[in-house]
Formats: sequence, structure tokens, C-alpha cells
Amino acid sequence: MKWTKRIIVALLIAAMLVPVSAWLAFPWYAQLLVDRALKGKPFLVQLSGIGIPGPGGVGFRKLTASFTSPPDQCSSKPATYRISVVNGRISWNFSDLDRLLFSDHLQTDIALDADTLRILPDPESFMFEDEHPRIDMKLTIVRRKGSPMDFQPERLSYAIRKASVIREKLLLAGIDYRVSLSRAGKWLQPSDTLFVSKLYSDGNPSPVGNFRALFGSKRDPLKPCALILSNCSINLFEWNGAAERIEYDLKKQATSFTLKLAEIPLNELPWFKPSDKQLLRGAGMVRGSIPVEFRDSTVLVRNAVVAASAGSAIIYQTADNASRISLDIGAKPGSAELLGNLNATITLNSRNQNLSGLAVRDLSAELFEGKLQASPFLFDPVKNEVMLTLTLDNIHVLDRLNYHGEVKGSFKGALTGSVPLAFGKKGLTFGKIDLASTVTFRDIALRDLPGLKGNGNQNKPLAAGTFNGTLPLEYRKNILTVNSGTISGSKGTRIIFYDKENRQWLSFDLSSNTGSRALLRNIKTSLKFDAAGSKTKHYALGKLSAEALGGTLLAAPVVFGSSNKEIPLTIQLNNIDALDRVRLHGDFKGSLDGAISGTLPLVLGKKGFMINKARLRSSGGGTITISPPMPKRSATERIFGVPDQDADYSFKSPDILITRHYDGKTVMDFTLKELKRKTRGGELVLASPKGKLAIWQHKNNPDRVTLSDFSAGFFDGTVGIKSVDYDMAKQETETVLQLNDIPLQKLLDLQGTKKIYATGTVKGSIPVKMSGQTIEITDGAMNAESSGQIIYATTPEERAAANQGLRTTYEALSNFLYVQLTSSLSMAADGKSTIRVQLKGNNPDFQAGRPVELNLNIDQNLLDLMRSLSISSNVEQIITEKALQKKK
Repeated sequence: MKWTKRIIVALLIAAMLVPVSAWLAFPWYAQLLVDRALKGKPFLVQLSGIGIPGPGGVGFRKLTASFTSPPDQCSSKPATYRISVVNGRISWNFSDLDRLLFSDHLQTDIALDADTLRILPDPESFMFEDEHPRIDMKLTIVRRKGSPMDFQPERLSYAIRKASVIREKLLLAGIDYRVSLSRAGKWLQPSDTLFVSKLYSDGNPSPVGNFRALFGSKRDPLKPCALILSNCSINLFEWNGAAERIEYDLKKQATSFTLKLAEIPLNELPWFKPSDKQLLRGAGMVRGSIPVEFRDSTVLVRNAVVAASAGSAIIYQTADNASRISLDIGAKPGSAELLGNLNATITLNSRNQNLSGLAVRDLSAELFEGKLQASPFLFDPVKNEVMLTLTLDNIHVLDRLNYHGEVKGSFKGALTGSVPLAFGKKGLTFGKIDLASTVTFRDIALRDLPGLKGNGNQNKPLAAGTFNGTLPLEYRKNILTVNSGTISGSKGTRIIFYDKENRQWLSFDLSSNTGSRALLRNIKTSLKFDAAGSKTKHYALGKLSAEALGGTLLAAPVVFGSSNKEIPLTIQLNNIDALDRVRLHGDFKGSLDGAISGTLPLVLGKKGFMINKARLRSSGGGTITISPPMPKRSATERIFGVPDQDADYSFKSPDILITRHYDGKTVMDFTLKELKRKTRGGELVLASPKGKLAIWQHKNNPDRVTLSDFSAGFFDGTVGIKSVDYDMAKQETETVLQLNDIPLQKLLDLQGTKKIYATGTVKGSIPVKMSGQTIEITDGAMNAESSGQIIYATTPEERAAANQGLRTTYEALSNFLYVQLTSSLSMAADGKSTIRVQLKGNNPDFQAGRPVELNLNIDQNLLDLMRSLSISSNVEQIITEKALQKKK
């Protein structure tokens, strides 16, 4: 009995130990179970690092599987794939475990969780990778008598989230797709959304992303080898493209579809997005259509089109957000497409079964009524760069270029030539560009040129109007050449100078009216661009020559750039007909004529312009009339009152040395052949006047004009002023006139005296004070420089009528030889004057030539005298004005 009990206990313990031992030994025979289950099937599974199963599952370190799909009607070669699962766990859940002993069918839910799942084809051309995947399967276990258990899968689901596909340097990131297969669905994948977030190249994001499409494995019976994607969309440079259907023929390995690029605001594209550093702006809408064919690793683009809506433009702005230049890319009558007939052949090059780049050839397009072509080029994903040469044939890009200044300007012209360029990690760089064009421009605002941006004040002149022209251009080896260009000014184009009250007082006419010659003709120059990397460091302007207003103009070479605060420019003028373009305004009138020659050294800067000792000469001259404003007066007041202050100043052959600073301070050293002042009371002629004129020198009193070192020929002698300051606003000044070698006879003639004849010259100094229309002279003095003769011719009747003292004076002056002549002059503001003259000498015909000393005192009103002399001219003027009014 005891042995019986012991045997029963031993058997029970053995019965318990056998399953426990089998359970503990599972990691060692699990691979054998898998091999038996997959025997005869095209699957190979290897497990490593298997743990001891628990009641709900078992873990493993790595699972490697491979399967081979046999050739079929769509593929002549078998395809092998390797699957790797790392740090996984297989979980199960038997829903009807109690049926295991009483039924031959049992269903269970199995789930696979892992850290990483990878799928690689053999040979390895890409790799699919998913982190933290989960695959769910429902399995039916069938037990048949006398046969091993049969495992029948019912359905499988796998939600792919943020997976990736890697091929060489290319990465498809953020892949989402829901795999759902079932026995009931004949193991066909129903249509579901495939999403790819972004395409990367060598770790850098590409402009392609957000691809979406509906995809399922069900084939069209009429096209059994076609993989079909529907409702496809993609973002290209943030541009939304769409295709209704993409069919990929597995047998031909080819597809064709048309990618429709949706209409998008131009400023949403990355090149034109508004930012502080982005100077290019986009306006308007663009859209496109790209027919694509793909076969044997080659993409063909045929007759693609990119179009922009009317009014679309690319705008270049300054740092202060002001529009400067815009390129109109919008649709126009007869030219609705921005890019038309766009064609290209793109090949996925392979080297040693590795992707080595994208080869592009036969790239061409119609652009702005011309044609654009590109040389074959290769995109190397390792170097991440592109090098190509664009060939331009009669592309009318300049016809669409607009200039935004004071007035909107426009251009016309076509570009022809070649542009080698490279795009890579260092950005966009250019090779040796070779371009040619004849550029026609219109309505470019004169004030937009450097140094002419003044708003109209005495420090900054105003440039008004626009200019037009034609410039034949060639650009080769970083040098822009202009040959035989022409520039004209539109009607009203001029540079205007202002006084303190912001009134125009002088302007220079730059217009080229109908029938007039152009401002500049036969312009020849060159501009060299010295670049450092992708940026232009500075520019070198070559020798500039042109025909200008009947003469010639030459400018010396100059170098300038972004670092230059000032641009020096020296211009040589030769017989330029410029004086007849000078216009005077306000109280100034006149007409000038003649050609100018000389050297004009300029400095152009942000503050305006400077002139550094410019030397200008002319053989011409002109007349300037100064007409101060006078109150309205009656005819009687005009006849007997103060005469009009109008004065004509005529000059000949000016020779001027000019220096001007940024703040408007100007100094002119001048020499004239002749300066004539003419009024109704007579005229005054100065021969060879010269001196220095300084204007706008005093910040607190800009109306003050300084004349210094002045001298001129006067009555065959000279008159000079050492220095005088004249306040133009107050019309006040005070100075001393220096007279030398003035013939005495000339002074007598000036008084209107016809009976006195004299020889000899005088010199002296006349202190003069001017205030408004009044003149004061205090203690002026003039003395004879040497001895001379005075003859006072009187008639017998005059001598008989004179008293004894006056008769004696007449006789003494009938032939007076003086050895000393002194005089003094004073005049009050009201015109009352006193002239004292002292003479010493003798008359050989009077009292045996004894010495005679004469003292003469003359008291008179010089203003009344001048007024009486002007009455006749006032009457003459009034009569002339009346006659002219009657003729009207």
C-alpha cells in the first residue's frame, strides 16, 4: 500500500514537473516550433533572446524575418524583404479558453509591440523604420484529429505613425498609414490615407512635404499591374499641388500624371515672405500645371505651365520698406503665362547601386516672350549643390520692370546671353555672365539720383521732372559696358535753387523739348563689379564720355561701393551749351548764352553733393535784370517820384572757381571780361572785374553775402573793395570803395558838366553805407595822383555877367595847371551832399602865372539831381507802356 501511494505521488509530481519543465525550456525549443510552423512556406523567422512566457505573452530581444514574393505577371523577378524587430513582446488573449478541451477551434488576439521595426529589401535600396510599432492580429487555432494544430489568421491591423523611409541621403519623414487586412477582405488593403510629412536631403529639409494620397492594394481588373493613388496632394515650396490620380505600372515601372499647383499668394512662397531681412516682396497670385511622366528612374516634364494673375509682381524694397523696383509677372493680353512650355528630363542617377544624384537635361521654357534654356546639370545629394548655365534668348524681362520713385518709371528691352550659376550650401553664386540688351527707360525721377534728393530749400536744391533714354548694354566678365547711349529730359525737368524764404531764384533746365537735341548722346562707359563671395564689394566706373548739349563731357574713372559714404566724381566739360538753360526767377530775370568748358570735381554723398574747386569758363555771357518789388503808383508819382530800381547787369566771358559744401556754403572766385550796369539814369561799365563771392556762409544769417578782394577797371582806372557783407533780407551793407587812376575828366563827365576839361588822375577812398534804397557817404576823399590841367570854358557873356570874384575864378581856371588837387565828399541818406575841392597851381595866362589856390564848396542834393535826370526816362517808359496796352 505504501509503495502504491508513493508511486501515485511520484506520478502526480512528474505530471506537474513535465509542463513546468516544458514551460521553462520554451526559450530553447521556441525556434523549433516556429520552424515547424513555417515549414514549406516562403517565410523565414529567427528569434533570439526569448524570455520565459507568462500567462499573457512572451518577450524577445530580436526577431528577424524574411520572405520572398515569387515572380508574377507584373514582375519577372522575385522580391525578397527582411524584417527586423528589436526589443519586442508578443501578447495573447484567449477569449474562450474553456473551449480548448472541448472544441477544435479557438480564437485568440495576438499583439506585437517593439522598440523598433525595420524593413529592408534585398539588395538593400531603402530602409523602412518605425519606432514603437504595434501590430494586432486575430488568430484561429484549428485542431484536427491525428494532425498538428493549424494556425489561421483572421485579420491584421498596423497603424503606422511617424515612420520614415531612408534611401542614401534622402529621408521621407513622418509617414502615417493604417494597414488593415482580413480574411473576409481577401487580404486586400482597403483605401486609406498615406501621409508623408517632409522630405530631407542630407539632413536638410527640402521644399517638398505634406504628401497625401488614398492608397489600397485592390487592383483594377483591367489594369492588374497598376498601383493606384487617388486624391493626391503635396506641398512644393509651400505651394499646394494636387493630382486626381497617379497610376504606377509595376510591369513597365512607369507612371504619368498632371500635378496641378493651386493658386497661392506670391508672398507665401519662401523667397517673398515678409521679414526684416527680406528685401523682396511678392504681390498677387500664382498657379501652375505640371504634366509628369516617370519611367526607368527618369522623370519627364512636358509642356508645364506657371501663370500669375493680373497685377502680380516681385517688388524690391529699400530698408525703410519703400518700393524701389518691381517686376510685373502678371498675365497680360497675348502673354498669359509666366512660364510656358516648360520641359525637362530628370534622371535618378545610380552609381554602384547607390543614388548619386539627380541629373537634369533638356530643361527649357518660354519666359516673357523669349526662351530660357539650361545646360545639363547634376544635383549631388552628398555635396548638396547644383551647377548649371542658363541661356536667355530675347527674354523681355525689362518690359515688365517698373521703377518706383517720385514718378513711376518703366523700362523696355530683352535679354540675350548666358548666366552660369551654382546653388549650394554657400547660397547662390554666379560664374562669368554674358548678357546683352538695349534698354529703353522712361519717367525715371531726377530727384532719385544721388545728391539730388533735396526737398527744396537753400541748402538742398530740388530736382524736378523725369528723364528718358536708350542704353545699349553688354555684361561680360563682371563688366557692364554702355555703348552709344542716349538720355533726354522730359518737359519741365530741371534743378531748382531756393532762397531763405524757399522761393525759387535760379533753375537749370534739363528738358529736351520737341525739336531739341538730347541732353546726352553717344554715351560710352563701363561699370565693373568687384564681388567678394556672393556679395558685390564695390563698383568701378570706367571712363565716361558723351556728347552733351553741343559739346562733350568726360568723367574720370571712380570706385565706389556699399562701404563708401562719399563718391568722388570729376567731370570735364568742353563747349557745353549750358548758359542758355539757366533760368532766373522772382526779382531776377534775364537771358544767358554761351558754351561752358572746364573741370567739375563733385563729391556725391547721403547729405547731398559737394563741389571741390570746380573751374568753369565761357566765351559767352548774358544780361541779368534785377527788379525789386515796387508799390503800385500813379502816373504822376512815377514821373516825379523815385525812379524804378530796375537794373540790367550784363557780363561777358565768365571764368569761375566754385567750391560748395554739403550744407550749401558756396564760394566763387570769379573773373569777367566786362560787367555793365545799366539803369534809366545811365550805365556803368566795369572792365575785367574779379573777386570772391561767398554765399550761405552764416548759419544764423544765411542772407548775408560776402564780396571780398574785388577789383575792376573803372573809367580807365580801377575800383576795389577789400571786403563787404551784404544782408539781402535787410538790404544793408557798409564798405569802403578804393579808387585808383581815375581820370578826372571821367568824373566831370559823370556830373553832366560840358564846359570843364581836365587832365590827370585821382585816387581815393569812399566809405559807403547802404540801407534799403538809401546811400550814405561819410568823409570820402579823392586826391590827384599827379599834376594836371583844368580848362573851364566860359563865354564873354558869362564873364561879363559874373561878379568880380567869380570873374577872377573864371579867368584863373581858363588854363589852370594844378600841382595839388584834394577833395572830400559827404552825403546824407536824404541825398544832401557837400563836396569840397582844393586846388593849388597857376595859370600862365593869368596875372603873369602867379601861384593860385582855389577852395570850392558845392552843396547840392544828389538824389534830386538824379531824380531830375530820370524824369524824362520815366515819361518815356509810361508812354511806351500805354502804347503797348493799346496794341493789345
